This record gives sequence, structure tokens and C-alpha cells, in this order.
Amino acid sequence: METLEDFSNPKKPWEVERVEWREVRLREVTKDVKSGFALSKQKRRKINVNNGIPQLRPYNIANWNKINFDELTFIPKDMQGVEEYFIENGDVLFNNTNSIELVGRAAVYKALDGNYTYSNHITRVRVKKQIITPDFLSWCLNFLWSKGFFYLKATKWIGQAGISNKKLLSIKIPLPFHNGKPDLETQKKIVEYIEVNFSRIDKIPEKKKKELEKLDELWESVLEQAFKPKEGEEWREARLGEVAYIESGNRPKGGVKKYTDGIPSIGGEHLSYDGTFSFEKLKYIPEDFYEQSNKGKIKKYDILIVKDGATTGKTAFVDDNFPFKKAMVNEHVFLCRISEERIYPKFVFRFLMSGEGQNRILKTKGGTAQGGINRRFSKLVKIPIPFRNNQPDLEKQKEIANYLDSVYEKIKTLKEKIQRQITQLEEIKESILDEVFNHDES
Repeated sequence: METLEDFSNPKKPWEVERVEWREVRLREVTKDVKSGFALSKQKRRKINVNNGIPQLRPYNIANWNKINFDELTFIPKDMQGVEEYFIENGDVLFNNTNSIELVGRAAVYKALDGNYTYSNHITRVRVKKQIITPDFLSWCLNFLWSKGFFYLKATKWIGQAGISNKKLLSIKIPLPFHNGKPDLETQKKIVEYIEVNFSRIDKIPEKKKKELEKLDELWESVLEQAFKPKEGEEWREARLGEVAYIESGNRPKGGVKKYTDGIPSIGGEHLSYDGTFSFEKLKYIPEDFYEQSNKGKIKKYDILIVKDGATTGKTAFVDDNFPFKKAMVNEHVFLCRISEERIYPKFVFRFLMSGEGQNRILKTKGGTAQGGINRRFSKLVKIPIPFRNNQPDLEKQKEIANYLDSVYEKIKTLKEKIQRQITQLEEIKESILDEVFNHDES
């Protein structure tokens, strides 16, 4: 099996010494550059695969010269002038407007059945094929993107950035020449070299992803077994509402969007599937609202449960790693606080995040896909608890919770190692492009 080291010094299929590299501006190698067109969401909602033409959008341009056709939007077939925006085989599609980190990705369109168009956030580039091949240009643009070139050059707005066609045409790209003429043969060999090595590298992440899936399966199996009574043990089930105090969150009148500082407001989007927190796009509430509120204030050892939306039932635990001294849950999250002194909060949390715990929570949902749970769920969801001498066995609960913490940390360490290896593979791809296109010292 190939390892990361196999890609550290890949063999070159061309002799760089015989090639003269020159920098040329993009306008010198293109015959046509055209941005797409916008169509309102309202109009797009009425068009589908049966009565429309697919329109590629920025999210269809994937990493490393690839187009993703899994998710398409459509425009009317009878739209006037739409023919101007049809994509041809060999067109390079450039992501001209997006979140700043994605501006500059490019891919070559390979002919498919039927017509395709593209949105105003994409620029269609047609090359002079006697000077440059489409794939060579696309890989070169991806190289510049990976080096952060477009990040620096883009015009930035709130939440978005863009590269105008004028800026795009003015950029310089390295081009191989031979005997004073653009060397198309070397360009083709370079593209083949890149794609062969990228293809070899791409086989490894698939194996790594399967390893991650197996670790997830192992973790779920460990959780399942942890809450099954062993021979001779006595377990009983208690309703969640019998051992815990449940309350919904709170927020100021008018919402939290207008506040940029204050007390963190924790919503469903901040709870991760592994039972931890993610604090991206955090919103805030005024401190005086926090002080005056009589519900939703987060304390250590609280269990948070998403009450509605696509992630209903997702849970997280407030432990020593929670970074805020003061925080509140919003109206989309239940705060679950263990009130029975012989019940260990971490034990309850681990059960609620297990497959069986999630099933029990989700069985109390409303009928629609986005339906949520209400406070009634605390009377319906039952928690298995080990007993001893007719009392909840607190020590056994701690033993199980500590064991699960230990297993979780080991699995987490292995997953982080695999993720680092996947990241290293992406870095190797970048180094291959750097080797091919970076000729600053030549």
C-alpha cells in the first residue's frame, strides 16, 4: 500500500532543463472571457430538470480541477439570449465570487449530454488552444488559488469577495516554451503528471475515511455495550424528568443579531455531533438581559439538547473545558440539569448521545422533518440506571462514565491522527503544483 512518503519526491516525466519558462498575462492566452448571469431564487424554485437547463454555480466547482454535478439548479429553457451562456467542451470555469477562501478555484468542463449554463459568480474562460491547453490553465489557476494569490487580490465585501474579469485577465501565469514557441507537448505531460499523482493520492483518503467510519462504529458499539446490564447487576429505568430539571432557553426581544459583544448565546448550531461544542458564528446578548433572565443560564455539568430543526436531539455537555463563565442557551435548546444527587450528570449525557438515547429522544418529535421536541419529552424519555441496595449506584455510574471518557479520548486521538494524514495529503498536492508552476528562481 502506498504511504505518504511515496509522494514526497515524485518522479518527473519531463526534462525541465529543455524547457524555457516565461510569464504571460492571461489576456495573451485567451480568446473569450465572459461572466454568467443571475436568476432570482424565486424564479429558480419554479424550474426543475424537466423544464429547465442546468446552471452551474460556485459550489459546483470543487477542489483541484473538478466539477461536482450532484447538486444543480435550473434556468428556463426559453430564456432570451441563454445561448450566449452555453458552456463548451474545454471551457475553463473560474469561481469569481464566493467566500474569500473559495474565490479562484477553477475547473475544466468536459462535454456532457445537453446544454449547461453558469451563474454570474462564475467566469467562463476560452483559451487559444494553439498557445495553451485548458487543463494546463485550470491547474495553474488552482496553483495560484492554493498559494493564496486570489485571497490577496480579491475585492472584499461583508461575507464575500470577488475577482473582476479585468483583474483576471491581468494576472501572470508561467508557461513552458520550446524553441521560442509555447510548448503544448510539455503542457500535456505536466497535466498528465499532476493528474496521475493526484489520482494516486486520492486513493489514500478514501481508505482513511473508511478508518474514520470504523472508529465511529467502534465508539457506538462501546456506548451500546456500556448501558447493557452485566450478569448479576440490577438496572432500572427512570424518566429523564424525574432525575433532571428541564428548561428552554431565552433571548432578548427582537433576537440577538444586532449584538456583537456581551454574553454568548448558545444555539443548536454550536452543538457538535460528537457531544462537544463548536463556537463559530457565535452571537451575543446584553449582559443586563442575562442578569435579569430567570432561565437559560448555563452552569457546569449541564446537558444541552437541541429541541428543533434538522439537528433535533443533538447533545453537548458543559464540563471544565467550556470556555465561558457566563452563557445562555437560546430558545432552540433545552437545558437539562441533573437534580437527583445520586445521578451522575456525565453518565446521563453519555446515554443521551448514544444511538439508543438519540432514538428515544427522536421518537418524541413532531410529525414533520423539521419537527422538534417539547418539554413533554422529559416524561417520555427513560434513562437506564444501575442500582445497588435499592438505590441508584452512583459509583457504578461514575465508573461507566469514566470508562467511556477514556475510550472516547483514545478514539478521538486516533481520528485526529487520521485527519492530520488527510491534511498532509492535501499539502502534498499543493507541493506538486508548486514544483510544477513555481519558477521564481529560474
